[in-house]
Amino acid sequence: MDWLKGKPSKPLAPGGEQAMPGGARDIYAPLRELIFADESLEGVARFVLEQEASGTEAKEVWKRLAKVAAQVAQGERRPAIEELYRLLEDEGEDARSCFQFWNYLRQLGEQPGPAVATRVLGLVIEHSRHGGPEILSAYWDGNARLMDASGDFRMFSDPAPFMVAAVRRWLRVCRPLAEGVVPMSGPRPAPPSGSRCRITVLTPGGLRTCEGEWDALWADALCGPVMEMAGTLTERLVAVLEDNGTWRSGVVPLSRSGGRGTGSSRVH
Repeated sequence: MDWLKGKPSKPLAPGGEQAMPGGARDIYAPLRELIFADESLEGVARFVLEQEASGTEAKEVWKRLAKVAAQVAQGERRPAIEELYRLLEDEGEDARSCFQFWNYLRQLGEQPGPAVATRVLGLVIEHSRHGGPEILSAYWDGNARLMDASGDFRMFSDPAPFMVAAVRRWLRVCRPLAEGVVPMSGPRPAPPSGSRCRITVLTPGGLRTCEGEWDALWADALCGPVMEMAGTLTERLVAVLEDNGTWRSGVVPLSRSGGRGTGSSRVH
C-alpha cells in the first residue's frame, strides 16, 4: 500500500471533473455514498422501510431522518429544518452524520456561518493508479476507511482516544485547503480515472475538492501537504492490519509531538 508515496515533477495541471471512461457504471457508488455521507433523504427513507419490512429495527437516527424526508415531501420545510438542527446536537460526535445533516440543511436553504462552514469534518482521497479504484477516508471523530485496488475494503471504527487525537492532528493539515477552495456545486462527480487523483475535504459548507494529475497534486501548495499527511495515515492503517491490532486496543499510541490535546469532542 505505497499508493500515496511519490515525488512532484510537474506544476498543477488545470482541474476538471472526470467521468468514468466510456460512461462505465461505478459499481462502488453505494459505498461512495457511505464514505461521502451524501445519501439522499429519499434513500434513507427507503432503507428504513426495507428494515421494517424485514423485521429489523432501524437505528433511531435513521428513523428520525425518514421522518424528515416525509416532512420535506409534504412541504413542511420548517419542522424538517428544526429536526435536522436537533440531530446535529444529538449526534454531534459523529463526523459523517454531521456532514450528512448539513447536506440536507443546505438543500433546504440553510447555510452554516463563516466560522463553521470551513471546519474539517473529514477527508477522502481517490485514485486508480494501480488498476482499480482506491479510497482513503478519515473523519474528525477518528473513524477511517480504506479500500485498495483489489476491492478489499476495511473500516476502522470506535477508535481509542489516542487514535482520535492522532487523526485530528493529521486532518488539521487540510485546513488551508478547506479555507482556500470554494465548495463544489452540483452533484458529486464520478471517481477519477487513469493517473488522476482527487482530494475532497468534507466541511459543513460542502465538499472542497482538488483534482489533477498525481505529480501535480504533490507539487501544489495546498494539496502537497495533504497528500503527504495521507501517506502517513495510510501507513498507520496498514500497520494496524498487519499487526492484527484493532482501532480500539492493542495498538501502541503514537508520539504526542506535533499536537496538543483534542479539545471538544463535538465536530459540528
